[in-house]
Amino acid sequence: MPQEPSQTSPRQDRIVRLVRSQGYMANEDMAQHFGVAVQTIRRDVTYLAGLGLLCRHHGGATPVSTVENLDYDARQILNSSAKDAIGRYAASLIPDRSSLFINIGTTTEAFARALTNHRDLRIVTNNLHVASLVSGRADFHTVLAGGQLRPRDGAILGATAIETLSSFRTEFGVIGISGIEEDGTLLDFDLSEIQCARTIIRNSRRVLLLADHAKFSRHPMGRVGNLEDIDDLITDRPVSEAFQRHLDAAGVTLHLAENNA
Repeated sequence: MPQEPSQTSPRQDRIVRLVRSQGYMANEDMAQHFGVAVQTIRRDVTYLAGLGLLCRHHGGATPVSTVENLDYDARQILNSSAKDAIGRYAASLIPDRSSLFINIGTTTEAFARALTNHRDLRIVTNNLHVASLVSGRADFHTVLAGGQLRPRDGAILGATAIETLSSFRTEFGVIGISGIEEDGTLLDFDLSEIQCARTIIRNSRRVLLLADHAKFSRHPMGRVGNLEDIDDLITDRPVSEAFQRHLDAAGVTLHLAENNA
């Protein structure tokens, strides 16, 4: 299981991006690139590999898979404090007596946990864990999508799930994502997840995308959509100037959730 993370440093974020762009980087080359000792790079690579952001090899590092997501237990731990902060911030954007979709993911589960002080919500979800988190509230009316249950993470997928989601039109769609390209392309690993996310986007009046900073370093091969498909991005670190320009062009509001961990 990955080690307990705190926050990655700016250099570690740049290491992830560099390895991703090059495909493989030797520790010595990274040390020269960043102007630090090889031992420092080795520690960084070991830490990042423990978070599931890189694959460590003798003498260097390669990117993580673009075709397979991290295990659910690893994703629960990875950047958990940032996800909690994002979840709390996103919850503050939802008024009482609202209707909303909540999709698959550990960040959307953090959002569901943050709905404690809300009243009279109407929730439609294909996430078994989200349904469990809100099930104790008598004033929450929750619809759990039918379909095939994926035991490893509580996702409910397939044609029946899509049909259930398509039967509703809500005020808010709260979605997570596995990766975001610098040009604003939204990415995920599993085609069934992508189809469910697209259904939620189509049937929501306002779409909130919840994504911690690590999602900008991950590049799954499945395309969910673009920034034009969402209305709000809630993340935990400032974005690059280039990405901010894409947000502005798409009319997306950026929200930075304060992470006090």
